[in-house]
Amino acid sequence: MNFKSFDQLLHLEVRCALATAQHAALLIFGDRADALARQLSEKGKIRCTSAVVRVLFGLPILTAPFPLFVGAVMTERNTILDQMSAFAWIEDNAIEQPRAEVFGLTPFGEQPVLFVRDFDMDRPVEAWLQTAQPMGWARVVGAAIAASGHAGEARPLPPDEAALALMSLDLPADAQPLVASLAEDVSRGIALKAALRQRRKTTDPGLMRVCDGWRVFSRAASTVRLNPLPDQSGRVEDALWLAPPRRW
Repeated sequence: MNFKSFDQLLHLEVRCALATAQHAALLIFGDRADALARQLSEKGKIRCTSAVVRVLFGLPILTAPFPLFVGAVMTERNTILDQMSAFAWIEDNAIEQPRAEVFGLTPFGEQPVLFVRDFDMDRPVEAWLQTAQPMGWARVVGAAIAASGHAGEARPLPPDEAALALMSLDLPADAQPLVASLAEDVSRGIALKAALRQRRKTTDPGLMRVCDGWRVFSRAASTVRLNPLPDQSGRVEDALWLAPPRRW
């Protein structure tokens, strides 16, 4: 497969308040998103804007300091996987099918020949978005759900719970029954990946793409729920300042 643009790759399009500092980005959601964005902006050196961003997902390459942003996978049986569910397939089959080919682009627009065995599967998927020069790219280090109904300290959410919370905020009203059904399965101990797989043939592909995207995102970046009261922001800005330095 020949990709010529980052727009062709697997991605998640997100409307949010976006906080950026240095080479890192934080996505902010919830009915108190504007309040949290104002708090972060007042701290200085953090830029907050309302934006629609395109989040790309990269696999860390064993022999390079940068990831490959994934567009598709061809299994050893020559099946093409070009949906967000390709990441779940890699998780389940990396050991059994190490010569499955992964197509995509590096941050520099190059398209190397890489197989599943060429990636560091002990490290999580990485979430990135393009920014204005000179940075070019910012790693999405987390998401913050700023909610007026949250009481107490900021609470980190486990990956499946985070994915469901982000789905409920992102998806339209007519998709909320699906989110509720997935949440019920997860509450009964079923992994979100398995719950999504059970519904794949009977659910709109576009809706499944978003759900799969949030599941991948929840593994790539941490999510915290908080109420941004004065002096109680939970220091979510630490996610920006403590982000690992970009190596490329």
